[in-house]
Amino acid sequence: MASEQPTIERRRHKRYLVRDGTYAFLRPPANKIGQIIDISLSGLAFCYFSTNGASRDANGLDLLADDGICLEDVPYTTINDFVLPTEQPFSQITMRRRCIKFGPLTENHLEYLQKIINKYGQAEEGGERM
Repeated sequence: MASEQPTIERRRHKRYLVRDGTYAFLRPPANKIGQIIDISLSGLAFCYFSTNGASRDANGLDLLADDGICLEDVPYTTINDFVLPTEQPFSQITMRRRCIKFGPLTENHLEYLQKIINKYGQAEEGGERM
């Protein structure tokens, strides 16, 4: 029987769950858009539909919100991309979750990212690592 080890938190920034109305868009060649699940000043996770497995990395990432807040061309690195469980195992369309880490951000990126967190975020009590 394996003993449970305490989880060591490695995140540098607090994670926030995000209300509906915020989206991540992977620029070409990926061309994928999905609902943001959670976000911090160092990264985010979002869900998207796929018909052919994990999407390729894009040439940038845009963050969009219903009220017109838009943060363009955010540098990032994909940390994880996986299929979410479904009740329809033979479907050609899958829902995936992509976890990303932001690359070096400009002051403008940080300012708009903080606006998105302030307006749409709520503190998360634990959850998965990015």
